[in-house]
Amino acid sequence: MILLDANASVPPLPGARAALVRALDVDGNPSSPHGPGRAARRLLDAARDQVAVACAASSKDVFFTSGASESNRLMVDMLIEAGLRRQRPFVVVTTALEHPSVHRPLARAAERGQLVLRTLPIEQEAVVVDDAVSSVLLDADALVVTAAHNETGLLIDVARLCQLVRDEVVVVVDAAQSLGRTGAPPDRVDAVVCSAHKLGGYAGAGAVVLRRRARTLPPPWTGGGQENGLRPGTEATALIAAFGAACAVIEDTRRRHRLLAPLRDRLEAQVIAACGGRALCAGARLPNTSAVLFPDVDGDALRLWLDQSGTAVGFGAACSALAPEPSPGLVALGLSVEDTRRVVRLSLPPGISEADIDDAGQRIAAVARKLRC
Repeated sequence: MILLDANASVPPLPGARAALVRALDVDGNPSSPHGPGRAARRLLDAARDQVAVACAASSKDVFFTSGASESNRLMVDMLIEAGLRRQRPFVVVTTALEHPSVHRPLARAAERGQLVLRTLPIEQEAVVVDDAVSSVLLDADALVVTAAHNETGLLIDVARLCQLVRDEVVVVVDAAQSLGRTGAPPDRVDAVVCSAHKLGGYAGAGAVVLRRRARTLPPPWTGGGQENGLRPGTEATALIAAFGAACAVIEDTRRRHRLLAPLRDRLEAQVIAACGGRALCAGARLPNTSAVLFPDVDGDALRLWLDQSGTAVGFGAACSALAPEPSPGLVALGLSVEDTRRVVRLSLPPGISEADIDDAGQRIAAVARKLRC
């Protein structure tokens, strides 16, 4: 099997695996004051420091969660709670390219009148980020955006958006796809969402960085006192230790991702030359990601045959790839409902070889040609 679905999950790094195995011998609950508990707490503290460095943040601002989806939902609920407490719903500006863990709760909250939702326009397969969108941002209380679209790799100019919003606006960035590939969001960002398994750790651990304006938002969930009362639930110590180990080498991970751009282009060119179609959002994008639209192909058959060919590729967000509805992000980019099912995401993991790239290109081309006959 050739893995071309790294945006769903990156293979764990050796250091992360070693940290996980070591941490499995620590039996204490990190909230307990006794020796085993303190040992677990030390692992959490060390990982918190490592995640903070990766996010260009302070350790005191890092709060552990089960992953980016939980962190995103937490941030949405914090914005709703802040609006309830001031008795005036927050005005939230976002994009149509957000992960379902952002898009769905924001849309539902807007339907219920819990917040006012506005969306930045999309033109020519890119989010409009210039002075023309200033009216959309004019009275925003919060800006909630992804740094990189998980389905196409499209990069959003977060730094420019930060310049366009008012000083008091809470800026929330989903950096799950970008943190290990392009770097940390700008310092102006108040909340940074990330996930361990997107950068070489394991699924089940993630974090949200809360600083400045985000620290004034009220915690919406009650329960245990873990993570300074932000979220109820005993921390997954071993998974978090592995998360920290992955973050400790994040500069090398980013360097290895930069090296993937020529291989991505090589695979993309091979597939398009053999099958037709086109690459989506081929401008500013993640160095490892290509989204290819295959024309005149049954999308469900394409999914099945590619898997049987031994090629693991992506279709939409991994959390909702089996959902029957079309991808809202791809629809927003101008694709028909039918064409959204014909888009294949090719996301390369670090260390993939040229031989694997050429082999995968031949397999994908063979399947596409067979389905078009």
